[in-house]
Amino acid sequence: MRSSTMVTMFGIAAVVAAIGVLFLNGPNESEEPKTPADFGRRLFRVQGCSSCHAIGGGISRGPDLAAVIPRLRARLADSEYRKHLSILKKSREDIYALFTTEYDDVLKAQGDERIRVWFGQHLNNPRFDHYLGQMPSFAHLTAQQVGYLTAFIFTLQ
Repeated sequence: MRSSTMVTMFGIAAVVAAIGVLFLNGPNESEEPKTPADFGRRLFRVQGCSSCHAIGGGISRGPDLAAVIPRLRARLADSEYRKHLSILKKSREDIYALFTTEYDDVLKAQGDERIRVWFGQHLNNPRFDHYLGQMPSFAHLTAQQVGYLTAFIFTLQ
């Protein structure tokens, strides 16, 4: 093999290796998060959320979270959410009774605050609004950590 071919092959191998390292490690993890959304992004990885949730494509067991905020705005719009809860109350009275307080808290909130309240309830017990779901509870998270994850989720417009 000629030396120029060897240099080219070595260069290609180095580029592939560098891309692999960047892909596996993601952004610079040694850099301290600066904003609540940055802390939330880190928590999203550390808590294993990305094991089930893709953001903008790829294979995932849970819902893709790209543009999740507009979807939640539509789902939690007052009339739509009340309709959902009415159906749940009639079809699964036992489940509705378990989470009446949580539903009331969500309904009391307005605008994006409703999404924040719903998301906090969802992290604490994902079954509260999706009783057949497979997502585990994240009740171990502190209120501050829930706030960080919420800030990150709000970047997914």
